[in-house]
Amino acid sequence: MDLIARLPLESLGFILQILAHQDCVSALAALLRVNKYIATSTLPYLYSEPFRQSFHRRKLKRSSKLVSTDRLLRMLLARCEDEDIPKVVSLPLDIVAYRITVATATTDLPPLDYMAHTRHLSLVEWAFSQQTVSWFLSKHPPEIQEFIDGPEFAALCRLDQYLPRFDPRLQRKVVLERCLREVLHREATWTLANPILEQLHTLSIPASDIIRYIGVVNRLGQLEHVRFVMVEIFDYDPEEISGAPEKLLAETRARKDIVMASLVRFVELHTQLFKGKLKTATCPSNNSLSWARQKCPEDVQLQFLRFLPPLPRPTTLDSENLLHFVANPLATDLGHAHGIDLMLPLGNLHDRLYSNRQFLQRCRVLKTLRLRSLGKGSFNWAVQEKRFMDGMGTAFAGGQGSSLLDEERPACLRHGLVPLEEVWIRHFKEDSTDEVNDIAIGFSQTLKWLNATASDSSESLPPMFHFGRGWVDLLALAHLVLSTNTARLVLDREALMHCPNLVYVRLSDMTFDYQCQDVEPQLPACLPQLTTLLLSGWSALTFHPDTLYSTPLLETLDITILTQYDMDTDEMHCFIPPVEELRRSFNIQGEFAAAGSTTAWETPQIVRPCWTWNWQLPHIVSINLTSEFAYLFEFRMLRGCPALEDLSLDMSGTGEEHTRVLSEFDIFVPTSIEDAEYSFVATPTTTSYSSPPERIIAPVLKNLQLAGNWIIDDSFLFEFLAGTFPKLEYLTERGWVGFTLGSLLNVARTAPQQWSHIYLLSLPEPTQDESAELGIQNSAASSLRTPVLSTALSFYEQSCDFSILKNFSLSRDIVVAEVIE
Repeated sequence: MDLIARLPLESLGFILQILAHQDCVSALAALLRVNKYIATSTLPYLYSEPFRQSFHRRKLKRSSKLVSTDRLLRMLLARCEDEDIPKVVSLPLDIVAYRITVATATTDLPPLDYMAHTRHLSLVEWAFSQQTVSWFLSKHPPEIQEFIDGPEFAALCRLDQYLPRFDPRLQRKVVLERCLREVLHREATWTLANPILEQLHTLSIPASDIIRYIGVVNRLGQLEHVRFVMVEIFDYDPEEISGAPEKLLAETRARKDIVMASLVRFVELHTQLFKGKLKTATCPSNNSLSWARQKCPEDVQLQFLRFLPPLPRPTTLDSENLLHFVANPLATDLGHAHGIDLMLPLGNLHDRLYSNRQFLQRCRVLKTLRLRSLGKGSFNWAVQEKRFMDGMGTAFAGGQGSSLLDEERPACLRHGLVPLEEVWIRHFKEDSTDEVNDIAIGFSQTLKWLNATASDSSESLPPMFHFGRGWVDLLALAHLVLSTNTARLVLDREALMHCPNLVYVRLSDMTFDYQCQDVEPQLPACLPQLTTLLLSGWSALTFHPDTLYSTPLLETLDITILTQYDMDTDEMHCFIPPVEELRRSFNIQGEFAAAGSTTAWETPQIVRPCWTWNWQLPHIVSINLTSEFAYLFEFRMLRGCPALEDLSLDMSGTGEEHTRVLSEFDIFVPTSIEDAEYSFVATPTTTSYSSPPERIIAPVLKNLQLAGNWIIDDSFLFEFLAGTFPKLEYLTERGWVGFTLGSLLNVARTAPQQWSHIYLLSLPEPTQDESAELGIQNSAASSLRTPVLSTALSFYEQSCDFSILKNFSLSRDIVVAEVIE
């Protein structure tokens, strides 16, 4: 600090500018303690905006943001003249006691004029902590009680205007706390602002106190930014106004109308007195008083915003400045806007934006767009520009470039195509989905991220959405998300072929049941960069499995169909078409044709490509398949997935027709050509090989979930679970058939690696006698003398956790807790 004290003023100023730019409040505060020279130089940087958030985020011992704000308020108000501090402020903040404490601690230090350096005064709504207000109303001496019960306090709080007094659930103390916080905010703001109005550049004004500020608007010549704070209670939740007289409700509405009109009048007067000085005026919603959210109507905000100059070259458009833009849309220069974030709810503001949606074409450097759908044709201009520029390229090659000299050239010639990279578009409705398709075509050269979601309103949606029509090559596209929750998502057969550099794909809809003859498969795509593929619904059914031959970097694969809750069985269930229909869908005759079919085999009009299950996916970590994909799954796929850690196969509740009998046929692969003939989901009763088969092993798989009619015999449990998955840690069973719980527990005891948890979701909790026979016990009752596995055991709707005894042999004469078929 000694070296800093000897710094020249210019060097010190440079250091202070850096600290202020980096918002190093703690460092600036420490400089106040060096000497008067340093303190005087530091004050303008530290107290230019004393109530900024960072001022109260310092690491203070035994303190918080609220406590820090209270201390700052007391310090600033204590330096005001007594006659300028109203009693409703001085008493709750205990200004007299604070002055005595400060005088005792700093008898030798000259006072510092902090407010002389303040240029931005925004006293936040939460400035008065609940503790301060509660203390004032509960632990006060008689003179304070006299003030609370007196006419001055009643006039300030205006309790007769608050509707909650008609609600017997609200005690008077609660109402007083809320009202007092509003009054404190209003009066403290005026006490601090009034002496320095001429120097303020930014000011937060309580909306309920706007009349007082209209009277001094001529003193606000430096004001550039005003924020109206809605702290007075005008709006109530519906249940709070039940029983209130209509007259009082009308009076409340009238008071709000007067205040709203006064806000407009304040801005109008200021712009007349100081033309062009005021840059922004906002009035955000507020619920800081733990009451109903207080809102300034959009129409009122648009009225006072129209008096202001347009937004000065905004770099972003979002909820903070949207109203200002809508107030002057055509006059706003959007040439520097690189980001738009306008996920608006339906309403007047969205309608206004829709009527001015041509503004998108004026954002010539736009890179990021988050938008609620603006309807059909919103991006047609982008397609036209792209085609125009493609045509101009041909014209340049032919020597026809003289149009570049024209003064009124198209925007795409003057500035180039809009370099849009990331798009989130929500709640589209038109069945043509031309917004998404136009975005893909118009910004094909730069688009990296496309995320589109349909509206959730099923009443106005078409039965299906079509994507991908007319798409051109999107070489930059890495992230593709399309979702239609209440309609079918149909992706053009060639769409993915145009996106060779995709890294992440998620396509989803709510398709549950279907007919195989309606499934038109896509063409196989080459996606060498793909790491995540999430397909749900119709996109899963139409996906071409040969695409997986070109995805060596794939890490996550989810191919699922929606599951539904069955009230009769009280469980989730999948839909799988009849086996005969599945065979025809894949044009697989096999044993089906030889099974005595009385009709000739009929080739379906649309044949779906067969799933070979022999892809090489060295990086895949997670596989999740449901419905027909789980039913068709062949474990030989694991040979090409050495890094697989999670495998989930769910065909829950599909009935007795769709069963999978697991045997050695599933976990051994023939090594000779004559043994390599696999039937369509048909496990032979006997398996013989001309040469030793190869064992299928998932070397690092930790989590296995099988749901549905998986038939697993006791004799095959160890071979399947411990042999195929030597590193298994978590096993989930739901709906298995043919095994006994005792045999499964013995596998857990003898597995090469101890399991962490077994979830038996289709078994009820065993009785005490069954537990004893199975060698399991309540974990809470486990004795240190009884060695148990660290494997946790969970049953369907269990009341406690169970542990598995280590040294336990199941009696061969006891068969208990068989899975119910």
